[in-house]
Amino acid sequence: MPRRIRLAASLCVALAACVLGPGAARAEQRIANVSQGTNFSLAIFPDREWLVIDLLGRLWRVPASGGGAEPLTPADEAARHPRVAPDGRQVVYQRLVGGQWDLWLLDVDTGERRALLATEFDEREPDFTRDGRSVVFASNRTGTFSLWRVEIDSGVLTQLTAEPGDASFPTVSEHDEIAYVRRDPDGWSLRALLPSGAAIELLESPNRLTAPSWREGDGVIVYNEQRAAVNDAGPSSELKMLVLSARPVVKTLTRAEDVFESRVAWLSPGEYFYAADGRIWRRGIAHASRDPVHVFAAVAVDASVPPAIDIPLDAPGPHPVRGHAGRSVSRDGRVEVVGALGDLWLVERRGAPRRLTDDAWVDIDPSVSPDGELAVFASDRGGDMDLWKVSLPGGVLTQLTRTPARDHAPAVSPDGRTIAFLETDGIDPRGASRLRVLPAAGGAARTVATGLVGATSIRWDGDDRISVELRAADGGDAGHVTYDAATGAMAGPSGTDAAAANEPAAADEPRALPEIEWRPAGPDAPYAIQVGRLFDSIRSDYVRHVDVHIEGQRIKAIVARGMLPLPERVIDLRDGTIIPGLIDVHAESSALLGERLGRAWLAHGVTTVREHAADVAEALERAESWASGRRLGPRLVVSPAGPVSGDAGTATSADPTGAEAPQRAAAPYPIPVHGYSNLRSATSVFPALVGAPLALPVPTALPVRASPLGLAYDDVFNTIIESRTVLVSGLGAAYGVSPGSSVLDRLVRHPVFERLYADAERRAWLSRPFRAGAAGAMQQHLLRLIRAGGLVAVGTGAPTVPYGLGVHVEMALLADAGIAPDQVLRIATAGNALALGLDRQLGTLEPGKLADFVVVDGNPLANIADALNVVAVVKGGVWLDQAELAGR
Repeated sequence: MPRRIRLAASLCVALAACVLGPGAARAEQRIANVSQGTNFSLAIFPDREWLVIDLLGRLWRVPASGGGAEPLTPADEAARHPRVAPDGRQVVYQRLVGGQWDLWLLDVDTGERRALLATEFDEREPDFTRDGRSVVFASNRTGTFSLWRVEIDSGVLTQLTAEPGDASFPTVSEHDEIAYVRRDPDGWSLRALLPSGAAIELLESPNRLTAPSWREGDGVIVYNEQRAAVNDAGPSSELKMLVLSARPVVKTLTRAEDVFESRVAWLSPGEYFYAADGRIWRRGIAHASRDPVHVFAAVAVDASVPPAIDIPLDAPGPHPVRGHAGRSVSRDGRVEVVGALGDLWLVERRGAPRRLTDDAWVDIDPSVSPDGELAVFASDRGGDMDLWKVSLPGGVLTQLTRTPARDHAPAVSPDGRTIAFLETDGIDPRGASRLRVLPAAGGAARTVATGLVGATSIRWDGDDRISVELRAADGGDAGHVTYDAATGAMAGPSGTDAAAANEPAAADEPRALPEIEWRPAGPDAPYAIQVGRLFDSIRSDYVRHVDVHIEGQRIKAIVARGMLPLPERVIDLRDGTIIPGLIDVHAESSALLGERLGRAWLAHGVTTVREHAADVAEALERAESWASGRRLGPRLVVSPAGPVSGDAGTATSADPTGAEAPQRAAAPYPIPVHGYSNLRSATSVFPALVGAPLALPVPTALPVRASPLGLAYDDVFNTIIESRTVLVSGLGAAYGVSPGSSVLDRLVRHPVFERLYADAERRAWLSRPFRAGAAGAMQQHLLRLIRAGGLVAVGTGAPTVPYGLGVHVEMALLADAGIAPDQVLRIATAGNALALGLDRQLGTLEPGKLADFVVVDGNPLANIADALNVVAVVKGGVWLDQAELAGR
């Protein structure tokens, strides 16, 4: 049987409905007012009274003198680089369709749109010929981008250039000369294609060239030149003018401006419009000053608000187990072993499930031998993740491997003689693994294949072939590769279906999970904490000299010192500081770290984590183990990595195996499972730093690109703000840790970090290169967004950054951007809880809320790094001191 049965998207929806109840994400339509644009293009109508621009992926007509913008194309299109026909009746533009650029025509009078070219190739940067009967453009239909012409009426195509390199931005003069840009390995050049068909070089440059435009009347071309940052000099983007003569002259027209990749629009031979710094500008050839053309547009966006999770996270239960860390059935279907609640469970045809292991170690990936006499599994009970076997039903444990690497995902061959498994050096499940085999009777292991990136599980294809299942970077299924177990050679499929090679012959499929139940960890007896400073994440300063009364898992009261009678147990923290438990809204957990994973979060003061889960069943097993107290760990919110479809408001009863199961517990299930579609990675929304199209939270992902200087403008910010999209920071994961920052240096040298992680683990994290310029630009984006009222959440992207410590790195980077420490703490607590729909139960310290908070030594409102001086953590009312969290 497969090592692990994943939840389908429909099951994720059903489970989300069970967890969240009938309240799905609420959406309302809001209007974003836009007076600035990001890297937009413009063109002018022949009457010189109107301009056309591409703003937020739509084409708009704008008075040349400024004013309200009229949309010409619908919001669900993605349009770029418009050009107006010589008679002013048509606009040609490139439109993104199915991930590629096609050419489309717009009839200005009727508003009708039709495809001019729609092929499997990219067609982009079009321009009309002088007579308006044809369009020239760049296309990659020959493998590289070259220039082409298409006749509008007949559709006849003609290739115009066939040079090495890539051609772009063809622009036609009144004499039918075509200026264009070519890029080859030697650099960039501005070229002209003459009516005779000959191509001549006008100038060369080591810098990026874009968007040439002919001036009417004589041989003058205006173009854009961009220089990358060098040493202390930042990047630049300038308009330049090339005067064609016996000795060509180049003149710089703009300085210290963020000039966009758009052809200029000529108002007259002496004046032109161009796009820069978020606006349209009017400028004279001989003038150093410029005049803005004010534009006003309004776009409708869908504002999504996450549903409030009202089901108590401390619901007493009992709760049915819905997660598992692997399942395996004997060949005859008589015996099944399931990893659940941190242990292995033996399930036989008759009788209740019983534990095979019963401890705090992590036991995962069981594989039952065909005869049902033993099971092989991965466990950290020996220190690191190694392979073990357990006799069935006796429960005798034997260690099979002992290496500094992590051994996991074992699979016993159909003949029972060989164990195949994966071996990974680090703790990142997305890292490269080795496929190894081990004799079941004992002996040395040997390597079959190496460099398996994204390997998740193993299946035997008969007795001599091994199929390795792969996972893509986005969490989706990437297929499998098959190897000959003896030679290591890649093999094709055999007569046996690899997916079914280990399936039991007589088992009833599909099987529901065994009826195992769990209850939340028992709280401490009522107690009170006398604290000197309390930051409740509501006020901007501390509440001082208060008593915090804890009863069960919740805060009963926060009162001035001595205002209520004290219980028998009183904890004296009159010199300490209490802050709410920190929350990480984006992480990917790894079972390869073993039971240390949960302690790492808590030891750094992180009491709630949203896991972006590629394997929901495994994530739920982790959540249930932590919630039940079988292992120490934070509260887990499970967010499926794949798309969630269907009606999340329809209550259904489903089992993680995919089989329908009877209702086993009337109590609500307290592990939130949700897609959280209103969360976006900041590095994907601001692509200046990653070079990808900007995915805005409006109906479709629009092809907006950051400006040449890596900036975004009000069209981006206002759309994000009005849509109530929450941007997840991810600064440390995207750009590394600055070796020159005193605050960050203090964090990575902190004793908590050093105690929890081995030297090799710390070196692997801290050796990632730091991208200072990109990190600084993103910090300013987030600072501007926060000041404008936008929503930002702290998410680390672990394990790219260390579990637990990553939250403190994010807070330090936000504080370094100029955000006040109290606001940083509110973002990482109350703000993150709001983003997850948990603000009614978590995020602030108030009577009635869950008792999740951190005791720290120091003053984090004066120095945000003091939030890492964790003395103790309280999760659900249970007091855990640092000594208990840092050591096994």
